[in-house]
Amino acid sequence: MKIKIIVGLGILLAFPSFAQTLDSCDPIYSRRGADLLKAVDCYQNATANLSGDQKRSGFERSFIALSAVVNDQPKTQGEIDAITRGLRLVDEFSKGFSNTADFFYWRAVFTSFDALQKDRGSALPRHLFGVLKQLQDDLRRAIAMDPKVHSYGPSRVLGIMHTQMPGIVGGDKTLAEKLLKDAYDHAPAMCANHTAYAKILQVNGKDNEAKAALNRFLKLTDSDLNPYPGSPNRSLKPENDRERKIAKDLLASIGDED
Repeated sequence: MKIKIIVGLGILLAFPSFAQTLDSCDPIYSRRGADLLKAVDCYQNATANLSGDQKRSGFERSFIALSAVVNDQPKTQGEIDAITRGLRLVDEFSKGFSNTADFFYWRAVFTSFDALQKDRGSALPRHLFGVLKQLQDDLRRAIAMDPKVHSYGPSRVLGIMHTQMPGIVGGDKTLAEKLLKDAYDHAPAMCANHTAYAKILQVNGKDNEAKAALNRFLKLTDSDLNPYPGSPNRSLKPENDRERKIAKDLLASIGDED
């Protein structure tokens, strides 16, 4: 019997290659860096033998790991490889889950990653403009079907889009604040929900409310900011640290010295 060995967090795990489970892949994910793509391989191998909600969860973990590559390794070949693979997995995911909030959300995420990467360095974001309607339609459908996907990810992503888009191309700052407040109120364990909400408050001229939200966020621990409490190897500490820096920079920009 062929045995696979995985080392994670100082623990040596041995198990038959045919018996991979999603949880057994999490220690690879926890090492981050170059191991994120290895984690995707592991998740996909485990997912091949699953069905229903377990299969959906396997794809979700793969998408999260690929998103981490994109965010952790910008302007690298790793980013491009992760986006390419993400789009391919979205297509595979559609074969069994095309009418789910998860599908519309993750398709929007990787389509936007692809457009932003291709537009980098260009004066006009022509790739993003080309897919803008599809992105908004997908995120609206995801919100209508199940807003809880990825810790209120559809509301977060659509809210950030409206925060950043000028009014001339449909940006709606009032709608952005509503969407981001939904994510902030309903999924406080996701660090990005705090900074995105504070940002739209600042954009809408509500500096005192933005400061209060940011200061509340900076008092939270990694234990508070853990959307996967039952999966210790899926910690989002790198994301938490990154969002804390964003929060401190935003506080400085609006004159808070705390």
